[in-house]
Amino acid sequence: MTIHLIALMVVIMIDKILIKHIHDNVPDKEVALLLSGGVDSISVGFSAHRLGKKITAYSFKTDLHDSYDYSKAEEVADIMGWNFVGTTIPTDNLKEDFFLLLDEYGCEKKTHFECIYPFIYIYPQIKEKYVLSGWAADGYFGLSKKAAINYSQTLELLNQFRDDYFKDENRAGYDKHDNLAKMYGKEFICPYLCNEAKSYFQNKNWQELNKPQQKYPVRLAFDKEFSLIGKVKKHANLQLESKINNVFEYLLDDEQINFKARSRIMDICRDWVTRRKTSEIFVDM
Repeated sequence: MTIHLIALMVVIMIDKILIKHIHDNVPDKEVALLLSGGVDSISVGFSAHRLGKKITAYSFKTDLHDSYDYSKAEEVADIMGWNFVGTTIPTDNLKEDFFLLLDEYGCEKKTHFECIYPFIYIYPQIKEKYVLSGWAADGYFGLSKKAAINYSQTLELLNQFRDDYFKDENRAGYDKHDNLAKMYGKEFICPYLCNEAKSYFQNKNWQELNKPQQKYPVRLAFDKEFSLIGKVKKHANLQLESKINNVFEYLLDDEQINFKARSRIMDICRDWVTRRKTSEIFVDM
C-alpha cells in the first residue's frame, strides 16, 4: 500500500476527530484560538471554522524579535475572516515574570518557564470562555531531533517516545497552562489530546505521518483550507520560533537569579525549584 493511499485513508478520520471534540466540548459560538504559524493550531482553527464558530485568534511576539508564527497567524486570520489579537510581550519585566512563573504557576522545567511565559500576557486579553489550542500535538509526529534519530525507525519505538512525551508531567507543561487558563476562568481545549486522537495516532508510524511532508495526513485532511493560506513552515518549538529561549538567556547575567553562576537556563530553573522546595521543608518543620 502506497503512502499516498494510506494518507487518503487517514484523511477520513483526523479532521472528524478534531471537529467532534470541539463540537462536544465547546458549546459557545464565540471561541478563542491560540494561533501560531504551525499546522497543529491552524488545523484546530479550521475545525472550529467548519463548525461555524466565530473565532478570535490570539498570537504573540516579543518586543525584541520578529516572529514567523505571529506574522503567519495574522495572515491566516485575515484570509479566514477570523478576528486577530496580537500581543507584544514586554521583556523589561523578565526578572519579575520569572518569579511569577516559579511561585504562582509552579513552573519547574526550562520548557515550563519558556512555554508559559507569553501566556501570562495573553490571557488577560482573552474575552471568550473557551480557548482552543493545538497544544502538545507535536508529540505524535516525532519531529524533535531526539525522536527523529532514535525513535522513527519502527512504530514500536515511536510509541515509546509518545508514551513518555504524553506522561502527565511532560506534555510541554500542559498542566501549568491549564492552571493558568483556569485562573482566568477559561476552559483550555486541546482536541489533539483527546483519547480518540491518541488512539488514532498510536497506529501511525513516522513515515505515514511525515512523508511526503511533515504532518501530511493533517495537511491532507484540511487540504482545501491549507491551499487558501499558502505555505506553512515545518515544525518549530514555540519558544525557539519566537526566540523566547534567547530572551531568557538575559537572566544569566542577573546575579540574584543566577546565584550559582550557571551557564545554562535549565540549571537556574532547577536551582530555584530546589531552593523553594527546601524552604518549604524548613517552614513545615
